[in-house]
Amino acid sequence: MALVGFELLFQSIRDQLRSNDDAAIAVVHWNLISKGLKCCGTGDTWPNTQSENNTGDEALPLGWNQDNSIYTLRYLDPASNGTYLMKALAMDGSLILHLVRCFDEKTVSMTIQSRDYVTDSRESMARSYRALSVLNNQLDKELYGKMINTKSRAARSSTSDTTASSSKRHSSSQDPPERSPPMFDPPRRPGSYDPFNIGGADLDPFGRGGGMFMDPRNFPQAPRGIMPQPQPGFPLGSVPPGARFDPVGPPGVRPQPDPDHERRPSEYDDMFM
Repeated sequence: MALVGFELLFQSIRDQLRSNDDAAIAVVHWNLISKGLKCCGTGDTWPNTQSENNTGDEALPLGWNQDNSIYTLRYLDPASNGTYLMKALAMDGSLILHLVRCFDEKTVSMTIQSRDYVTDSRESMARSYRALSVLNNQLDKELYGKMINTKSRAARSSTSDTTASSSKRHSSSQDPPERSPPMFDPPRRPGSYDPFNIGGADLDPFGRGGGMFMDPRNFPQAPRGIMPQPQPGFPLGSVPPGARFDPVGPPGVRPQPDPDHERRPSEYDDMFM
């Protein structure tokens, strides 16, 4: 099926067609025109002023196929004021196409075989082309259509990243701050006693209270109804129940005999005896 409006373009340039590549470039040009672009001339340099018909046209410009080995056409998108550059290199029956978006130099490329779609006849559009719709669909997917889809994906990705970042910040502002668990067990109430934790404070350099060292302020209390037995030389209640150690005190108060104060045998001269 023929492209709408392409037959008029073909009739206007039929006498200018000198090769199969020329005929194929005419299809590429019309594919871009059908997407809303306007052709603004040949060459890869845009004018600094607006005097050179920068509003664009649907027709191919004068001298578009002057060099039959390389084609360079400029296009304008009136909707966005974006500019594009289409370059095609003819080589051994192939056309290597490049479409460049000028503001960011984004480029898409494809290759077509002119002889697969163009015949040697120029009598009419129908006789000059074969599989014209196939070529047009291929251009839609791999040239301008690919350029637009890439731009849309980038925009969607940017929007998605912005939304995710905003959602994360909102969620962080709503969530209460996490509290770190205490490094050590909280202190027990005064007067409590755990017989299985005696000496545990020796392993805790930041703990409160003594460990293996006796602290008269934290001695465990004897069960009610049982009076602790007094120890010579110590106030009542200052020795925990069941404690075993060598009593100390002034002479005469210690329990007798006191091995540490016995005279050593005269035949031993040992300071450690």
